[in-house]
This record gives sequence, structure tokens and C-alpha cells, in this order.
Amino acid sequence: MSMTVEDMIRMLDNPATLGDALLEAAKLPFRGDDKVRFQQKRQRYIDGLSDHERPRWAGEMKAFLSLYDVSTSSDNRAEMPASEHSSEFKTDIFISYARKDLKRVEPIVKELQKQGWSVFWDLEIPPGETWRSYIKKRLDESRCVLVVWSHISITSKWVIAEADEADKRGILVPVLLDAVEPPFGFSDIHAADLSEWNNDRSHLKFRQCVGAIIARISLPPVVHFPGRENALPSPAPAVVLPKTPPNFVFIRGALFTMGSPTGEVDRIDNETQHQVKVSDFYLCRYAVTVVEFRKFVEASGYRTDAEKGDGSYVWDGKEWKKRAGINWRYGVSGGERTQTEENHPVIHVSWNDAVAYCKWLSATTGEPFRLPTEAEWEHACRAGTTTTFNTGENLTTGQANYNGNYPYSNNQKGVYRENTIPVDSFAPNAWGLYNMHGNVFEWCGDWYGDKYYDECKAKGTVENSAGPETGSIRVLRGGHWYSYARSCRSANRGNASPGYRSADVGFRLVFVP
Repeated sequence: MSMTVEDMIRMLDNPATLGDALLEAAKLPFRGDDKVRFQQKRQRYIDGLSDHERPRWAGEMKAFLSLYDVSTSSDNRAEMPASEHSSEFKTDIFISYARKDLKRVEPIVKELQKQGWSVFWDLEIPPGETWRSYIKKRLDESRCVLVVWSHISITSKWVIAEADEADKRGILVPVLLDAVEPPFGFSDIHAADLSEWNNDRSHLKFRQCVGAIIARISLPPVVHFPGRENALPSPAPAVVLPKTPPNFVFIRGALFTMGSPTGEVDRIDNETQHQVKVSDFYLCRYAVTVVEFRKFVEASGYRTDAEKGDGSYVWDGKEWKKRAGINWRYGVSGGERTQTEENHPVIHVSWNDAVAYCKWLSATTGEPFRLPTEAEWEHACRAGTTTTFNTGENLTTGQANYNGNYPYSNNQKGVYRENTIPVDSFAPNAWGLYNMHGNVFEWCGDWYGDKYYDECKAKGTVENSAGPETGSIRVLRGGHWYSYARSCRSANRGNASPGYRSADVGFRLVFVP
């Protein structure tokens, strides 16, 4: 029997069931601005609430959910409340900018349109409309707001007001046209620096901007532009995308060079470069979180390898030690996870546990989920780059979570956080994927083979490479919070036995319809 809204509201009275209430509430058919409001409230919970903030948050959420009445119809679906914003979004991207920057903004608009997105940038106001009401309506109808900060726009009250509204809705993507400090209240929101992009769609910062947009509105729809002979063609043919689970990004199949060049600093001999062709797939933007894994355990009664065995490895500040009783409920040093870490990646999980999660989710949803192959993982991590990291030839601790005392190739030292961080931290890569470098090692489906890359190179081009047919250890990718920067390289290969579990290992999912 499905859970009613009244059940969800009652669960909000108990701090122990807040997460479950949110998981159930996420199944309600929110639309338009109501969907945005729910996502904002859920994000506040995920980011962490103090004991003082929690009762107020729960009260606001109960008031919000109380607008929904369960229908008595046979399908028992929740009815939508009346809302001035309940209509579907009509525009993908709203551009907020100073009109004096129009000529500088126009190339950005054109590139975004070539990606297949609809873009509103208020060139004309229809007759009979006031500027204020029309802009407000178009802002409400947009799925993402790209705010362009420049020497001029940082003092524009209209641009600041539009940015504030977008920030409240959680759909703000800021960019810099000039090397300026954004207005008060926005300086802590990372902005892609396009001051030197020179209208180059392959520029790293522009690709990061596109990735941030994808993270908020998913992939652009398939759009055809008749009569636009002067438009540059897309890099690949458009595809019709099936309905996908939330937070999964479409990764277009392609031929790419896997491994590292011989001159890459700190490369290892098992990274021989070779050509791999992968098919289309979907990869989750984030690693599986503590709250998601809890849902699995509570629904299935599953016991992890750590629980059935002798615990897991923790870091005591000096060395790694295996401690009995440690499992997925615990953090990096062996303390039990708090609610503030519900959105951190689940750790202390083995390859066997990750596969069990995939099987349970597949059976529960009727959709196929699995771990990525090593080739899929590297293709997605690189996001079209050929550099050491998807951020270029260096990785800072402002871009990834690793041990900043050991930067890459003698670069400047950074922060050592000594813990995992939320899965949506930092800017995503150009394809909208978060923390492909650092935070936690991620299990792949393949058996590990030390000479496997050499075997692949000898074959020429390998299609949908999935590792050796047999083996005793599985592949780990991405580096983690304790890693040196060199272990976070796109080509770096880790490995461990299928039953291994530790405070630095998690996983993310692939979906292939």
C-alpha cells in the first residue's frame, strides 16, 4: 500500500525518519515552481540542519506537503495544489545580463543554442506587456538562469534581482565576462571564468559552464533549426533520449584514447594508451550516498560484507586500522555518521555490496542498473579532455577533495579535509558529473589485469572493453579524500579484492535502457 501525504507529515515529527519522509515525498508529482521549492527544501536537509533549525525546517516542509491531498481515485495519485507556477517550463535557459554587454553575450547565447537549448535573453518585449511583468513571467518559466557578471552588470539592480531569484530556486549558473568580484551575497558561488574563452566552445571554462547547466536541467532536448544554414553542426547526430532516472547524465558513445601518455608525470606502467570505443550509456551525476544506501538496507534487510565479517578499515590520523563493528553507517575515522553526512558518499562498502545494491535497485524499479566498466568510467571522467585531469594539467583542492599536502607535479599545496564531503561539492566536469576526481575511490565492474591494456593495444581498437574474463581483484577509479593528487589522475588505476571495504571506497551507478 502506497504511503499517504499524511503518513509523510507524521514522519517529519520524528528526526529519525526525516530522510525516509523525503524519499517518499520525492515520489509526489511536483511540477513547475513547486518542484523547485521541494528540491530547495530537500537540499537544505541534505546540507545539514542544526538542532535549532530542524524543527523550523520540518514545520515548513509539513506546511508545504499539506497542500497535497491524496486522491480517492483508483490510481491513488496525489493531486497538485493550485499554483501560479504549476505550468511546465517553457524555456531552458534565461540569460541575465547588462544590455550594454549584448555584443559580448551574443556568442554565449549562440553556442548554447547550438547545444539544442532554448534561450531567452529579452531582446524584445511583446506589445502590451510591461517589462517587469514580462521578465518575471519568463524567469518563472525558465529551468536555469545564467547570470553574466561584468564590470557593468555587477552594479545592475535588475541583474542582481534576477540572480537572487535564481539562487533562491537553486537554478543559478554564474559566469564572469570580466575579472570582477560578484555582488555581495554571490561571491561564494563559483562562477565559470569566460573572460578569456574567445568564443571557443572547446574552452575548459565554457565546458564547465555547460556542465553546470546540464546539472540543473539535464540534457537539452532534440531540437532542429530549419533555415539556420549558418549554424555550426553538432559534433554528433542528435539522439532521441528515453525517460531516465533522476540525476543520470546521458554519455554519448565514442572512440577515445584510454590510458596515459608516456610523458605524463607520475604515470604507472599499467596505463598503456590504447583505443577504446564505448556505446551510449547513462551515468549518475553523483556517487551513491549514505541516505540512498540506508534505503536499500532497510528495504531489503541486506547485511554488508563488513557486517558479516570483521568490520572495515578506518583512518585514526596516523595509520589505517581494521576495526570490528565498522560498516556503512560509520565515517572515515570510525565514528557513526551524523545527519549532516547523509549526502556524503557511502563508504565501507565492498564490490559485492555495490553489486547487491545494483541488483536490488534493478529489481525494485524494473530498470537495469550496474557498475560502470573501467572504460565507461574513464570516458565519462575525461568528458572529452585528453589532459591529466578533466580540469587540465593540474587539480587543486578547490576542484576536488584529496590530500592537499601532496599536490600534483610540485604545484601549490592545498587543503587536507581529512574526510569525505557531500557528493555534489565543487563544479562538475563538462558533462555534468561530480567528483570524478577524489572524495572516494569508485568500484568498476571489471576484473583488474595489470597487462590488460597492453593486450588491448595489440588488438587495435577494442569495443566496449570490460576487462579480463577472469581475475581475483576488481578495478577502483578516481582517487579519494586521503589520496595524493597523482592518484586522482583520469588514467590512474586502483584495484582491490571484491570483499575489500575501507573508509575511502564507494561507488556510482550506470543505467542502460
